[in-house]
Amino acid sequence: MSVAVEAPGARPAADAARARALAALAAGEQGRRRGALVVPADQAPPRTTLPVHPALAPLLPGGVLPLGGVLAVQGSTSLLLGLLAVPSRGGSWTALVGAPAVGLLAAADAGLDLERTVVVPAPGPDTPAVLAALLDGMDVVVVGPGAALADADRRRLAARARQRDVVLVATQRWPGAHVVLDARGGTWTGTDAGAGWLRRRTLRVLRTGRGAVARPVEIDVEVPLGAVDHLPPPPGGGAAAPGGRHLRAA
Repeated sequence: MSVAVEAPGARPAADAARARALAALAAGEQGRRRGALVVPADQAPPRTTLPVHPALAPLLPGGVLPLGGVLAVQGSTSLLLGLLAVPSRGGSWTALVGAPAVGLLAAADAGLDLERTVVVPAPGPDTPAVLAALLDGMDVVVVGPGAALADADRRRLAARARQRDVVLVATQRWPGAHVVLDARGGTWTGTDAGAGWLRRRTLRVLRTGRGAVARPVEIDVEVPLGAVDHLPPPPGGGAAAPGGRHLRAA
């Protein structure tokens, strides 16, 4: 089930929630870390990464999405959805915020599990608080062009994502992003000299970034990506987000 969360209106309870979310953002910015996590011997250790489609692995450090990292995916919705598909099918929860151009039909076609997808098309003036709340309950949070943020908000949200082990994906420029994927041009196939359907597109994707991915890499990626035969098991096997996290209203 996909969930559409409307922008909050004037209400005292929401104001209190907004204040709590902003306080959490401030704590994240100050670098407060969660307490040490003690994992019982009979439980698997917490994840530190999320898998991606093999075709996209050369673009990412270690071939995976690092939890707590910030990525900017620019120039292609198909590339964005392809990046999200394997984690979603593997049980991760995904939020699309301020990205009304990303359709649920296209998301489903790309492989996202709509049962674990939350959509906030218009977060409104409380965008930082909405994103802060989602970072507490999601595995992957996508920030689209409809999410109005100041640079200070971006710094706080990046700190919050790091603190909560969430992958933050921006569809536009995000200063300080660990990985930037920039899709350019490409060629279509399936046109059959003007008489067919546009079926596939080959994108030229340039990866830049910081640290281990500072060296630019450019590869061709054909979208839509093909199906993946073997997916990782859903975390916990239930509908709740990993770690018992749940959404809170903001």
